[in-house]
Amino acid sequence: MNTNENHEATLLESLSNWITLQFTRHEIWAIKAAQKVPYFALFAFGTLWLWFFFLMIPIGVLSVLLLENTGIFGAVFNMILGLGGVVIFAPWFFRWYFICTGLMLGRTKMAQSKENEVSDRLERLVGTKAASEST
Repeated sequence: MNTNENHEATLLESLSNWITLQFTRHEIWAIKAAQKVPYFALFAFGTLWLWFFFLMIPIGVLSVLLLENTGIFGAVFNMILGLGGVVIFAPWFFRWYFICTGLMLGRTKMAQSKENEVSDRLERLVGTKAASEST
């Protein structure tokens, strides 16, 4: 039974790693596309929102069910969940927004910094993936 639990954890970890890898590749594509056509940088950034919309579907269903069935507890839980989401999501959103705005105004330093950061993260993820596949 212990090996089955380890197998399930490995599947969950590999799915999480795959999603993280795909999102990071998408971020690299978005920053390079934004740098190529800076006036349309916000549209490249907008494609990253798809990842969050898919994540929000089950959370939205849970929120509606809580509001309909639990009264004030559901409302308080939704408020806490929403504020937590804003605290987590806002720094990421505004950093990308300022990068895109900077590109539109001809400033590339933040975009280059972000590209280097995401490239390093991608190299680490690919290295981690190769190491886990070889074991």
